[in-house]
Amino acid sequence: MAAMNEKDKAPAQSGQEVLGSRRRRLLQYILLGSLAVHVFALAVFGSIKLVQYLTKEETVFEAPPPTRTYEPRKVELKVKVQKRQRSSSRPAVIPRMVSTRPSNISLPEIKVDPKVVSTTFQPKFKAVSGKGMGAGLGTGYGTSGFGEGVSAINFFGLSARGERIAVLVDVSVSMVEEERGGPAGFNRVRQRLADVVKSLRDGTLFTVIAFADACSTMSPKMVYASDETRNKARNFLNAYNTEGNYGLDSGNFSGANVGLRATGGTTRLDLAITAAMMQGADTIMIISDGLPEVEKGVDEAQMKAYYATVEQWRASHAAALENYEKAYANAPVRRVWVPPQPARPPSNPKVLKEGVKPDPGAPARPGYWREVRDVGPRPSPPPPPKGGRWTLNDFINHMNMIYESEYKPKSLKMPQVHCIGYQIDKPGGDFLNGLARHFKGQYRLVRKLK
Repeated sequence: MAAMNEKDKAPAQSGQEVLGSRRRRLLQYILLGSLAVHVFALAVFGSIKLVQYLTKEETVFEAPPPTRTYEPRKVELKVKVQKRQRSSSRPAVIPRMVSTRPSNISLPEIKVDPKVVSTTFQPKFKAVSGKGMGAGLGTGYGTSGFGEGVSAINFFGLSARGERIAVLVDVSVSMVEEERGGPAGFNRVRQRLADVVKSLRDGTLFTVIAFADACSTMSPKMVYASDETRNKARNFLNAYNTEGNYGLDSGNFSGANVGLRATGGTTRLDLAITAAMMQGADTIMIISDGLPEVEKGVDEAQMKAYYATVEQWRASHAAALENYEKAYANAPVRRVWVPPQPARPPSNPKVLKEGVKPDPGAPARPGYWREVRDVGPRPSPPPPPKGGRWTLNDFINHMNMIYESEYKPKSLKMPQVHCIGYQIDKPGGDFLNGLARHFKGQYRLVRKLK
């Protein structure tokens, strides 16, 4: 009987195993199907986001309405004035009520000459804008303006505020190269800059500065924002990177006797920053597409070392120089005819490539006779030293030196610097980002504009 029960149980256990195997396979199919659905959904969603990222415009200009901050600043100033009055040597006035008849009032005779009362509290006044409220508190302190000249602007997606704003625009030929949309792409940049100027409040001081191989300013000094000055700024920008006037080879600002010395270069951001700081900017906004290549000047120690090297070279080559001079003096002179050269038309009058200047062609040249002596080249001394190119630290030191000479004596703060890298490469972007960070500003990379 026990044997029969064991035989009956054997088929039942085999069926359960088959059923468990089927359930496991079904569960595996369900898990694989769910995984495939999730992978497919992730791929579709990721593709949609990637297309949106590649096609959307990086920045959209929206000028937010300026906010008024009159009342908090009034309260803050009143508190400061009260604190200074309490710390002043001037005796405090204790208010009290007195009732008496006019006939009982008698003033003491003053037997000394009145003198000017001087206290330790000597406030310094400075005009912030051209539109002051003039709401004095009766203590010798006025509110001067309380934000009438402060503008809140959107600079290619960066939010900033300032009372003395300088907009620095790179107008080099690379700004109109094909990868940046050509002249039409620079027109979009110019329109956004016009929107920035248009958003400035009346009474805000501002200037626009263009730079490339040289630097030009809209005006020698900052001007107050008005319809007339906004039109002037727009016309100033419209003159650059137009047909026949690409880049900037010469400008109306060549530097000042402050800061580090530079001997030349391209993308002269150093000149533009110097011009902005000499006009007293408290907010500097820069848009550029490349790393500035400013050539350093050679200092006095380097020149002394070079002169010493030349003297050593002359001493070691004295015999060769003497032999050359004798050979040149005794060599026969012969005449060589240089044939005339016809006029040559320009080969690339519309070239738009950074570092490649348009070929203006050459006028016709008549032939002439030239005298030569066959003695070979004269021995040449070592070339003079080169100062290299400015680094980020050089720009920082340059701005600090201008601050010490121009800002600090006037009790002005170091300007805040905001930078836009317009389709810029990594070295240029790192430079602008470092400059903005050091001077408490913001940096943003703009890949394209619509």
